[in-house]
Amino acid sequence: MTKFRLGLFIVGMLSATSALATSDYYDIYAKHYQLAETSPLAAKQCANCHVSDEDYGMNPYGKAVHQAMEARGAEALTTADLVSVESGDADKDGSPSGKEIAAGTFPGDPASGAADGVTAPPAVEEPPKDTSWFPKNSFHPAIVHLPIGLFIAGLLLDLLGLIRKDKTLLHAGWYNIVLATITSFAGIASGFLAMNRMGFPMKGHMMEHIIFTLIATVMMVGMVALRVHRHEKMNPLMRGIYYVLAAGCMVILSWAGHMGGVLAGTA
Repeated sequence: MTKFRLGLFIVGMLSATSALATSDYYDIYAKHYQLAETSPLAAKQCANCHVSDEDYGMNPYGKAVHQAMEARGAEALTTADLVSVESGDADKDGSPSGKEIAAGTFPGDPASGAADGVTAPPAVEEPPKDTSWFPKNSFHPAIVHLPIGLFIAGLLLDLLGLIRKDKTLLHAGWYNIVLATITSFAGIASGFLAMNRMGFPMKGHMMEHIIFTLIATVMMVGMVALRVHRHEKMNPLMRGIYYVLAAGCMVILSWAGHMGGVLAGTA
């Protein structure tokens, strides 16, 4: 590999981005309110703040908590945020959010309400941050961005090599796409591990995220199969199929990424 080609390969590697892990908000919520495993709120888990297990948009209570976090300019949830919204009636059903949680009813559901005579529990000490070396998200946000960055860089180098008829650029793009395909399997594995450890159900947005990710990976494998040992020698039909797969893969990867953002509570 020439020094120039090595430089292009390194540029492609550096283009892969990473994402910071988000806090496990439900654990903070459950510990603060001392939710028993038999509580209806414990059964809902993430749906305490989100619309449902399938729709990760925010319900009224989730929006109120998010606004409390924004008001103090923070990205991580604390018990102070939960306490600050307890006196409010997020879902406008006539019962303050804290009272509903104490009664085991849902603060984001206007049809729930709370029984008379129930009061919110006193604040408990904020749980310590997770300092384990292996977080519940299994490093999936960081790992999954590596194949995405490599794939985008590979396509750009490939296209530039085709336009300039430069074999070195074509090879640099090829190495990036091959590595993107290989590392995509690590992204899939870490994703399944994170899903199980964080308790996400395999349905709704999660199922959509999984399906689109698997389709994109299959398309990458197809691109590698078409391209192997050919590079600039691909005939027009094969090159056309190759770039149709590339364009489709970009669209599908973008949507899979969007679904991942929704699941992480960032979309």
